[in-house]
Amino acid sequence: MADTHTAQSHSSSTRFYWMVAAVLAVITIVEVIVSLNGVLVDQENPDPTTQLILLVILLVLATIKGAGVVMFFMHLRGDARVYQLLFIAPLTLASSMILVFLALFSNYVGIGG
Repeated sequence: MADTHTAQSHSSSTRFYWMVAAVLAVITIVEVIVSLNGVLVDQENPDPTTQLILLVILLVLATIKGAGVVMFFMHLRGDARVYQLLFIAPLTLASSMILVFLALFSNYVGIGG
């Protein structure tokens, strides 16, 4: 009887992880389709507003994918809050620093400019 219970919980656990992997794969496909030339941004005639929209969409999708990987495949979802804080605080700091540097140097042309 114990073997039946273990087999059922293992198969449902495996199914859950396959579903998470499928959702992450769908998000990856959406990222690829959105970033194709001509879907949102035309590379020959780029518009800064649509480029910014594309950047925001890709950052949000990447954040969702990263959170899914960390929460489900690295098993952070069931850990203590202190471990979640030890992961989320540096991630938030690094992400905000990247966004600030992107905003600060968005008009920087470079040495040859």
